[in-house]
Amino acid sequence: MDAEGLFLRGKALAQLKKYKRAAKCYLRAAKKGHAAAQCRLGYCYYYGHGVPQDYEQAVEWYTRSAEQGDTDGQFSLGVCYAHGEGVPRDYEQAVKWYTRSAEQGHAAAQRKLGTCYYYGKGVPQDYEKAVEYYTKAAERGDLQAQSCLADCYQSGTGVPQDKEKAVELYRGAAEQGQASAQLGLGFCYCHGEGVPQDKEKAAEWFRKAAEKGNADAQYNLGLCYAKAFGVERNAQMALEWFKKAAAHGNESAQEVLKKLGR
Repeated sequence: MDAEGLFLRGKALAQLKKYKRAAKCYLRAAKKGHAAAQCRLGYCYYYGHGVPQDYEQAVEWYTRSAEQGDTDGQFSLGVCYAHGEGVPRDYEQAVKWYTRSAEQGHAAAQRKLGTCYYYGKGVPQDYEKAVEYYTKAAERGDLQAQSCLADCYQSGTGVPQDKEKAVELYRGAAEQGQASAQLGLGFCYCHGEGVPQDKEKAAEWFRKAAEKGNADAQYNLGLCYAKAFGVERNAQMALEWFKKAAAHGNESAQEVLKKLGR
C-alpha cells in the first residue's frame, strides 16, 4: 500500500478509535515522507493514542511534517513551543510556526498568532496586528477568535471602540456555544453596553457559560443568585456556583468562600 493509502487507512481506524492500528498505519506512511501522516503520528504521541504519550516524539514528527509545509503540523509545532511541551518554551519559535501556518489560512494558527501580538509574546506587542489576525480567524469560522475580536471592540483595543459590534460578535459565537463569548454577552446585558440592560438575559448567558465550566461565568452566576440579579435570590445556589468557580481557580470566588468560612 502506498503512503496515501496507509494515511487514509489510519484516519479511518482512528475514527473507529482503533488507535494502535491507526498509529501503525501513520508510522508506515510517515516513514515514506507523507507530511499529513507525520502530523497525525505526532497527534498520537501528543495525546497518547495508540502509543505511549511522548511529547518529544510528537515534536519530532510535527517538525518533519511542518518542514514539508503541512499547515496542521506547523500549527501543532507552534503549540508545543508555546507550551514548552517536548521542547523548551520558545515564543519566537511558536510565532515562526504559527505564522507559516496562518499564512496558509489555518484559522487556529491565525488566532494564536493574534494572541501572541496581543500579549507581546515572541513579537513586539501590537494590538492592531492582533485584531488583524483575530479578524482573519473569525472570518474562517473560529469561534474563539470571534470572541477575542469582540473583546477588542468592547474595549477599543486595536480598533475604535464599538460596543454594538462587540455584541454582534459575541452573539454570533455565543449562539454556537462558545463559552467566553457567552460570558462576554452576559456582561453586555449586565451593564447595558451595546444592548439595553437586561438582568434576566445576563443571568441566562452567564448560566450557559457556567454550565460549560467557565470559572468567571460561574462566579458571576453565583453573584446573580446572591444579589437576586435576573434570578430569584438563592443563597444555596450562589454557594454552589461560588464553589465551582473556586475549584476552577477563580480568585474572587475563592475570596468569597474564605470570608464565608467555607
